[in-house]
Amino acid sequence: MSMNSSDVAAGQHGYATQYNNLRKDVKNGIRDITSNTDAATVTFDLTASNVHTVSLGGNRTLDISTPTVGQAFLVRIAQTTGSNTVTWWSTIKWPGGAAPTLSTAAGAVDAFVIICTGSGTYDGYFAGFGLA
Repeated sequence: MSMNSSDVAAGQHGYATQYNNLRKDVKNGIRDITSNTDAATVTFDLTASNVHTVSLGGNRTLDISTPTVGQAFLVRIAQTTGSNTVTWWSTIKWPGGAAPTLSTAAGAVDAFVIICTGSGTYDGYFAGFGLA
């Protein structure tokens, strides 16, 4: 069975649906950076994006919503005044067994890659520290 542009336009043979689903898949693979609002608890919505950034205005607790097993995502944390700390959710395994300490200089940016390895389990990696 062959397909031409009139088949897609007319929705013949289900091709229009297949084409639209492919467009969604391609679009969803490349997402915008989500700028998260600073708050006492910053929650990264993983259906919104795989790349999240937040500028800390104080010591914060970090959390996530709607992860998918196998999903990798990047968290970019910027210091505003400096010396702010974060508390990560407790089920991340970090190299060396301890959560990382953020850069403390005002304006410093640290980046982390996290992979959801199972239901409620994560591996965390340092991607960059003290980016300026």
